[in-house]
Amino acid sequence: MDPKNLKNKFAEAKNLLEQHQKLLVLSHEYTDGDDLGAILALGHALRAMGKELCLVAKGGVPDNLLFLPGQNEVHEQLPDLSNYDLLLTLGCGNLARTGFAELKAWKKPVLNIDHHHDSEPFGTVNVWDEEMAANCELVYHMLREWGVVIDKPLAVCLLTGLFTDTGGFRHANVNARVLEVAADLLRKGAKLDLISRFTFSQKELPMLRAWAVALENVRFDPERHIVYTVITEDDLAKANAKEDDLEGVVELLNTLPEAKFSMLLKQRGGEIKGSLRSDTYKGVDVSEIARAFGGGGHKLAAGFQFHGKIERTAEGWKIT
Repeated sequence: MDPKNLKNKFAEAKNLLEQHQKLLVLSHEYTDGDDLGAILALGHALRAMGKELCLVAKGGVPDNLLFLPGQNEVHEQLPDLSNYDLLLTLGCGNLARTGFAELKAWKKPVLNIDHHHDSEPFGTVNVWDEEMAANCELVYHMLREWGVVIDKPLAVCLLTGLFTDTGGFRHANVNARVLEVAADLLRKGAKLDLISRFTFSQKELPMLRAWAVALENVRFDPERHIVYTVITEDDLAKANAKEDDLEGVVELLNTLPEAKFSMLLKQRGGEIKGSLRSDTYKGVDVSEIARAFGGGGHKLAAGFQFHGKIERTAEGWKIT
């Protein structure tokens, strides 16, 4: 987005916030480092402005993000909606991405903040820029435009989002602007080694067992040039692992030179969740694949979910 237009959107967002006192701030369901970091940073700044708010992420806070300042203030379920007069969403391409069907009945104003290229403009005000590497980068520029002083807790949250959504500054969305933002957040007190250790490097035994199963189940389809793996609930139970322990598996699969994209399918209750990854030089927009299954995301990182059950058979896996 043109910088002037983006500044105008920042001003519209601030004006909308100034008109409301009780805010409901939501990440997409089963949040990640970027969107959790963004709602925590915004929550920190908005409380300093005197706002009353409730932070919500369906599925709760993943174990590898429990180090983030303020994570204990994030709720897994919606409060009484009648107590709030503004809905603020982060990283939700549409309201359904929050995971709460009750929000279909929401008639009050919405501030929608997102950087995904397939995001729908469902907000009263939409702050959107797909050129941003992460929602935390978008929030960083917005807070700076508002004159918010970025302290250490805020810097930790924002740098975590920037670090995780760029794959540790390895993805094609990293440019000079991103590194300049990261440098500023480091100067504010955020520690890159701590963020890296908690988000990417730390591996508990159940996680290693889950990865072992995931790698054992890897298959390559030479016709479609896809490398994929499947994890059932039984697999996770035998490894004494959780769904969060599979973080990073689909990125590892994407390193296979022959594959144009990678996919991880995993069971979550009565739903199957798919994660997709690719690289710029491979020429595949995985968000298009995700949208075919009702999902979405980035061109190089996307996801979807649908009702179903993964079953292991003698011929392989079957989805029912």
